[in-house]
Amino acid sequence: MKKITFYLILAFVSNITLAQWTPVNNGLPDYPPTTIINWVDTMVVSTYGGGIFLTYDQGENWTEMPGTLPNLFVNRIDYRGGQFDPISVSTDGGPFISVNGGYIDCNGTGLTNNNVNFWSGAGEGWDLVGDAVVGSNGDGIFAAQYTSPFIYDWSPSNAGISGDGLLVNYGLIAETFALLATEGGAYYALFGDTEWTLSSDGLSGDALKVNHITYIGFYLISTDGGLYYAMDLTDTWQPVMDGEKFNVAYYINTDISPSGFLCFAFGENGYSTEDFITWNQMDFGGMEGEVTAAQSDSVNLYVGFTVRKKNGRDNGGLYSRPMEQLLVGIENYLEVSTGTVLNQNFPNPFSGTTRISYSIEKSEFVTLNVYDNYGRHLKTLVNNYQTKGNYTIDFEANNLPSGIYNYTIQTRNSAIKSRMMIILK
Repeated sequence: MKKITFYLILAFVSNITLAQWTPVNNGLPDYPPTTIINWVDTMVVSTYGGGIFLTYDQGENWTEMPGTLPNLFVNRIDYRGGQFDPISVSTDGGPFISVNGGYIDCNGTGLTNNNVNFWSGAGEGWDLVGDAVVGSNGDGIFAAQYTSPFIYDWSPSNAGISGDGLLVNYGLIAETFALLATEGGAYYALFGDTEWTLSSDGLSGDALKVNHITYIGFYLISTDGGLYYAMDLTDTWQPVMDGEKFNVAYYINTDISPSGFLCFAFGENGYSTEDFITWNQMDFGGMEGEVTAAQSDSVNLYVGFTVRKKNGRDNGGLYSRPMEQLLVGIENYLEVSTGTVLNQNFPNPFSGTTRISYSIEKSEFVTLNVYDNYGRHLKTLVNNYQTKGNYTIDFEANNLPSGIYNYTIQTRNSAIKSRMMIILK
């Protein structure tokens, strides 16, 4: 039943061909973009070889981030929030913080591998990740306690990690869990654990090379072999899209979509979804390379391409497009068809109550059920004879935890139809 649930996600519609991409490279050096973030009212992009740049005018003009960054080969930036609006900067020369118009060197002591792909604060009480953690390219994880503001005493923290797991591409550190994206699968730890646990069930081949992690009530990982999800860190990873490389995926709330959100996944190709059921492939118009960075503001979608060159000197480019164009040519989210029609619940995701609408072409007996992601029946919403027409019913999440759920409709004269809904609390 669990596999049947996500066969729906593997359904795609045709490419969106009306979208127009605009180059937004004025002021940017010709280096591969590695990350794009929203920072206060500013868009910031990091590059591998050219440093960090920002724009105040939606990408029309870029200027170099103030301050002198000792290493311009930037693998990742993350907006940390809090006082002074600091940005974590992971480089081939170690971890830095961009704050107050300058850069602070956070290499401290004990960091024997300065080729850092991510770094993050962790909060109090963690044994494995300390007050701060970095993921290195080959020597795994280093954790540190503060010795004074922005000064760290680093030490290896790789209990349970081996082999290609020591090549750490990214990490997600929360209050109760930590999850690592490595070249040898995903590793996780729960608060209080003293070693990392490999989470690779369902992953094989290129899918073991995990590039990015997104948490949206469930875990979504971008790998060299596809896009995968798991409801829990101990679950088997299930394919959303497999057979191609993904570098990054992210989720935003937006009024542009009728469902109230959009989720994007990028790599060799780009996809968007408004319901986690139908994924729409974007038309990149023959642009070279693969997407290595992506982000959205309230109006535009920004994607950064990296072009691999045989001489070893990669280059890149940045493009934007109004997000509303993503909806052009896509069928209305209220399904148009004959017979029994089951519409997408709204809002979705939701935390309290959502509304499910459906229509039946002729009077007959109708059953509408809700199931969890393992196929276990949770509730029957409708189970009676109804006359033809349109119907709406509210579903309350009550004490259900965050996760993916399914609702199905069946009449005596039509096949079962199913849709997915997401509870986020």
